[in-house]
Amino acid sequence: MSGAAAAENAPSYRFDPAAALGWKNIGLDGLGCFLRSVEAVLLHHGYTAGAVARGLTVPLDLVRRGTWYGPLSEFPACTVRWRLTGIGTGGRHWPDVAALVGGGTPVILMPDGHHWPGDDHEGAEHYHHHMVLAHRLDARGLHLLDTDAPAEDGHRRVLPVTDGLRAACTRYAVAARTAPPDTRRPHEVAAAALPPSLVPLAEDVAELRAFHGTVWSGARLPLLLAKGMDVWVLGDVQPQLFLLGHALAGSGDPRTADVSRAALAAAARAQKLGLLLLGLHRFRSEGVYAMAHEELAVLADALAELLRAAARHTGSAPPRARGDGSRLVRRLRGEAEWCFGQGRPLPDLSFA
Repeated sequence: MSGAAAAENAPSYRFDPAAALGWKNIGLDGLGCFLRSVEAVLLHHGYTAGAVARGLTVPLDLVRRGTWYGPLSEFPACTVRWRLTGIGTGGRHWPDVAALVGGGTPVILMPDGHHWPGDDHEGAEHYHHHMVLAHRLDARGLHLLDTDAPAEDGHRRVLPVTDGLRAACTRYAVAARTAPPDTRRPHEVAAAALPPSLVPLAEDVAELRAFHGTVWSGARLPLLLAKGMDVWVLGDVQPQLFLLGHALAGSGDPRTADVSRAALAAAARAQKLGLLLLGLHRFRSEGVYAMAHEELAVLADALAELLRAAARHTGSAPPRARGDGSRLVRRLRGEAEWCFGQGRPLPDLSFA
């Protein structure tokens, strides 16, 4: 069977809020555009929403040591393999993207917005700020699942294959299914995820408190750092907490249930902060981000409560940690460089 015939006869990939994990109003309910794409692949392979939560749960590490190295791509359920090329050379990837999608293998695209049809930054900045799942290629064009696409159209888009579309393919990834659906019980997930989470989470809380209290006064947050912050919060912090909370949900063990509730409460705080930042971006004023300043403190409080619940679960005291905010600054600068760097040094990102 030819690649085109295989794609034609393969079951369709879809974003289905009814089957997805915690998708109530928007695709960013709990998971970002990257993990919604990974989730769609897992659901296609027979996972349930609960199995997705277990299969994507990893020990918490919200700030990460050092700088940013791209999306978290190693999970119990699968490995996501990335291919990257420089700005202006996305066309080099197109033959591989076309061959994969045409042969029935979905591809996660993180396109260059400068070339991506319909992007807010089309013809302007070379921003990589969104991801979609390309799952079919035919005479109509490239078929995509896109959390930003209209819900009434099933969150689907079809884009004609143009020079611009080809040039936009600077970053793509393939999710390789490496494990059958996870059948672990909540207490088993907790035993694997919580002990290695304690020290990183304590350090993350300390970093957040120092960043909020010392590094950023709230008076000014550089625009690109603010954009990096929403990517970090909605793309990494919220999903890790959300997945852990759902993976531990339904446990008959009160301590496990407490961790689940605390994780989901912290995920909700992260979502509120991230969506607030997204709303403030439209003003393009560095002073307006003061409105988000106190949300960082509230998020730190929620994470501290989660740390206490996780420590009680392991029968230990919460680890002590110190931070000066510098790790979080490096992380935000790394996010800004990864998504908005455009292949050249970033402008001044110092704080007032």
